[in-house]
Amino acid sequence: MKFLPLILKNAFRKKTRTLLTIGSIVLPLLVICLMGTFLKALEVPDPKTTHGSFRLVVRHRVSLTSGLPAAYEEKVRQLPGVEAVSNFNFFGGRYRDGGARNIFIRFAVDPETFLKVFDDAEIVEGSTRDWLQDRTGCIVGTNLATKYGWKLGDRVVLVGDIFPMTLELTIRALYRLENGTSASLFFDRRIIDERFPSFKGSVFTIWIKAKDAAASERLGPMIDALFENSPYPTKTETENAFRNGIVSMLGNVKLLMTSIGAIIIAVILLIAGNTMAMAARERITEIAVFRTLGFPKSTILALVLGESVLIALAGGAFGILLFVAAEPFLKRQLMLSPMSSIAATIRVYPEVLTLAFALAVGIGVLAGLVPAVRSASRSIVDGLRQVG
Repeated sequence: MKFLPLILKNAFRKKTRTLLTIGSIVLPLLVICLMGTFLKALEVPDPKTTHGSFRLVVRHRVSLTSGLPAAYEEKVRQLPGVEAVSNFNFFGGRYRDGGARNIFIRFAVDPETFLKVFDDAEIVEGSTRDWLQDRTGCIVGTNLATKYGWKLGDRVVLVGDIFPMTLELTIRALYRLENGTSASLFFDRRIIDERFPSFKGSVFTIWIKAKDAAASERLGPMIDALFENSPYPTKTETENAFRNGIVSMLGNVKLLMTSIGAIIIAVILLIAGNTMAMAARERITEIAVFRTLGFPKSTILALVLGESVLIALAGGAFGILLFVAAEPFLKRQLMLSPMSSIAATIRVYPEVLTLAFALAVGIGVLAGLVPAVRSASRSIVDGLRQVG
């Protein structure tokens, strides 16, 4: 520790260069924290409480765009361990325009059974009765209402693409989920059935509320076996697995993010290594003088390596602090988007921060190792000769 003041002085001898190097570490480490948190959020298991849990999703085995016969719903309802069943049809389309800000999830559902499956949905304004009595009514999440300033009685116009029609819906109730993922709109599926009779009798997904954890684990294989030899084979998975499957449609997200993270680390390493090489090269004579005064090679090695680690740690610490400060804002914004289900599981994970800190230390050691070894191994004569 007695050489810490000397390490600090050397590290900030060229203040502009050092600050730029720290900045080049801060932002990439912030990105690594964000990606690590996102990947960690995808791995959060399904809730195991009795309220708002044990939900399963049944879809066509081949693709989400392939429908299932609505008759499957009644067959599934008869299975032991099933508490409630409801069907969902994705509407798609656009609200106002096709801009990213106006994208949110909208489903055509069976109002009678919807809230039985989503028993954790609390009606905070309006009532289920108002929704059931209005064929053109809809129920929206409080997150969406906050985002667009909607209130009860407002009209929401959706222009369909999967179903080429214009929907004019009236908000009859606002709901809120326990985990805060209230960013979807639901309306009566009979509107679509009446407009497109050929689609009546088909559903995109069937949602199930199992009675308990044991039933949840048992029902998946049971349902898939029931329809295995039918023209419409099924794939039954938990709510979290279904959500992650939708994310995986973008490709192998984990591999992509891991690859990006590796590239970022390599870039930081090159930048930090270049900085340390320049710093060591500028002090060749100074290091030779230290050696002349009796400083051993181990001390020279520690001084140069310590400078590198100090710069990397400063960048890592600022990057981690910036992420911790930005996480609440990021989560609030994502909760208003179609990614709200993933956003609900986002938090500051100690494992991610520990990994980021370890990366900062590793970058400091690797970036400073070669310059430190070369500085310590260079002979005093060669160091002094280089001055002249």
